[in-house]
Amino acid sequence: MRVAILGAGGWGKNHVRVFCELLGDQNVLVCDPDVSRREAARESHPDISLCDTPVFEGVDAVVIATPAVTHYALARKALSEGLHVLVEKPMALTSRQAEELVALAEKTERILMVDHLLEYHPAVQELKRLISKGHFGKVLHLSSQRLNLGVIRTEENALWSLASHDISVMLYLLDEQPEEVFAKGEAFLQPGVEDVACLVLRFASGVLGHVHVSWLDPVKTRKLIVVGESRMAVYDDLAEEKLVLFDFRVERTTSGFRTARENGQSVPLASVEPLRSMAEAFLQSVKTGATPPSDGHDGLRVVRVLEQAQQSIEQRKDLTVEGTK
Repeated sequence: MRVAILGAGGWGKNHVRVFCELLGDQNVLVCDPDVSRREAARESHPDISLCDTPVFEGVDAVVIATPAVTHYALARKALSEGLHVLVEKPMALTSRQAEELVALAEKTERILMVDHLLEYHPAVQELKRLISKGHFGKVLHLSSQRLNLGVIRTEENALWSLASHDISVMLYLLDEQPEEVFAKGEAFLQPGVEDVACLVLRFASGVLGHVHVSWLDPVKTRKLIVVGESRMAVYDDLAEEKLVLFDFRVERTTSGFRTARENGQSVPLASVEPLRSMAEAFLQSVKTGATPPSDGHDGLRVVRVLEQAQQSIEQRKDLTVEGTK
């Protein structure tokens, strides 16, 4: 199999490394208009092929790691040329575009997969297993934070750049789409490009999801909290012990409520790189024709939530606190 990787920048260079490991340098073509990025790729992988513009001939699949505003057009072109596609999140910037890509992949019988990386993380997969087995009892709410200082993007805001990760994880863990989405965001550095966003997702099952993203924050945070009736968990991607389970719960008494707390327990996780697992899943799907875990429909679901959240931000329907006006 021969794969073209479109974009060898901040995240694209990781795709270059992983696909070279899996396929061999000679089966990887790297396309990037930046000569310094091409030279860096050649220095690490001497036998790769290089070009400065996207190539859709002589390859079986493409990996799209370019700016988000280009994802739709490049994915559409690749699918139209009969190629399998792995595209970075978000797969498109409108649900209409995402729907078109899904339909095109089905028409051409090609694999369309989105790099929802955290769905391949051992901690998230373990949470999925525990939730499905009822370990938490009824799940009550999920809360995530994805904060840092930088990278400040100009093509898309912090919502579209960062929240895709957290939304995809919540939909994956709960296996349902939210019924309602509310969001607030503010653009402090660039007009019309929100640097901070907070989302609330309400699911039919009664679960409440909360997502806080920002590239204008002093402390780097990558955290997800799961709260259930009988247990709770914290997934902290920056901690040494990434997944910790707590036998914390609230119990009803004759006089009200009391909290039950026991020591947290770190969960041992497989030492695997999520990006490599994702790339392996893509190659396996291309080989067998099987639907990949984070397929185009998964990407479409996330885009729909992002789109609704963006509309909520733009509508700015606020409730005035009594006495303030």
